[in-house]
Amino acid sequence: MRRSREQSIGEVIKDLLKNYDITSKFNEAHIVTLWDKLMGPSVTKYTVNIEVEKRVLFVQLNNAALKQELSYGREKIKNMLNKEVGEEVLLDVRIY
Repeated sequence: MRRSREQSIGEVIKDLLKNYDITSKFNEAHIVTLWDKLMGPSVTKYTVNIEVEKRVLFVQLNNAALKQELSYGREKIKNMLNKEVGEEVLLDVRIY
């Protein structure tokens, strides 16, 4: 008699990402999409470009005062995004 192992869709997706060794790329893409959600519309409207490269989040803003303010909170931003993903994806955040 064969036993079936039931898994949720989320578990199946995690297994596939792990098996194809693309979990880190998926998490990096997820970080980019989380930016708008976690930072809110007041930051999002000044965000020109955002990307992750070699576990570093690069955020380009077009407001000098906001750049300065977010630069002071880089560690907090990194921790908040990593916590939302559930693992340490980012090593640093660079605001320019």
